[in-house]
Amino acid sequence: MRVVPLASHARWIEDPRGGGRGVRVSTHDDAGMVVLSMWRADECVATVRLRAEEAGELVAALAAALAHLADVAAPAQPRVC
Repeated sequence: MRVVPLASHARWIEDPRGGGRGVRVSTHDDAGMVVLSMWRADECVATVRLRAEEAGELVAALAAALAHLADVAAPAQPRVC
C-alpha cells in the first residue's frame, strides 16, 4: 500500500506505544465525510468514515471520556467546616 502524504487539513495522532502506530484524521471533501484511519508503521490497517453528525457524536463521546478521566484523576479536596 502506498502512503498518501498528510493533507494540510489533516491531523496525525501518534499512539504512545510507538511502532509507527497512530490515527490519521482527515476529510473526504467530495463526500462530506471525516475519515479516521488507523496506521501501523506505514500501513493503513483500518478506516472509519463518519458523516458530520456522527463525527459530532464522536467528539461528544471523547469530551465525556476526558471529563471522566479528569474526575477520576482529581485529588480529593479536604472538607472545610
